[in-house]
Amino acid sequence: MSFLPEQRKAHLLSRIAKYGELTTKSQFGGVSLMIDDVMFAITSDNQLYLKGSDFLETLYKATKMEAYIYLKKGKPITLRYYKITASLWENQQKLDQYIDLSYHYSMQEYLGQRKRPCRIKDLPNLGVILEKRLSQIGVNKVEELRLIGAKACYLKLMRSHNLKNSELLLSLAGAIMGCHRSVLPNQLKAELLDWYNELSFQ
Repeated sequence: MSFLPEQRKAHLLSRIAKYGELTTKSQFGGVSLMIDDVMFAITSDNQLYLKGSDFLETLYKATKMEAYIYLKKGKPITLRYYKITASLWENQQKLDQYIDLSYHYSMQEYLGQRKRPCRIKDLPNLGVILEKRLSQIGVNKVEELRLIGAKACYLKLMRSHNLKNSELLLSLAGAIMGCHRSVLPNQLKAELLDWYNELSFQ
């Protein structure tokens, strides 16, 4: 891992030792990090990027982690890997949690163990009524909901159906993350509620 400073490299190796032997290879303009052929991170230019598998992409974006941009033949391609910030390196407890989460969900994604709902109504917090309302604003598939995101979907529902409540916003975020709105990560919940309150005053 020549792309990562020695102190950070030592911390990472210490944390993932319990999962197995780390292997690396040059990929995407950096070095990919793998355990048992499961790629969970990339290092490049002295930075570490964790894979945003499943709901982690939403969490990492809410934590203001920047996506890794790979230049392929001069064209930028944004990958689902998110940079560990300087403040996160200083918060070892949270950093270790994020490393564990990235490995855990990368492994589940690799093994195909997570059963993805086929319909929006099958997601947590949602149902047939919200599925119909989302369909009316052009969101018909689970992947479309995840791609558009909770905030954009909420804005569309608010404008088309005059739906204005924070529980709906949190429900959409929970559905995208695969959990009930009551157990959303505190940081993400606070960020969403701040956004909702700012929106309400406009």
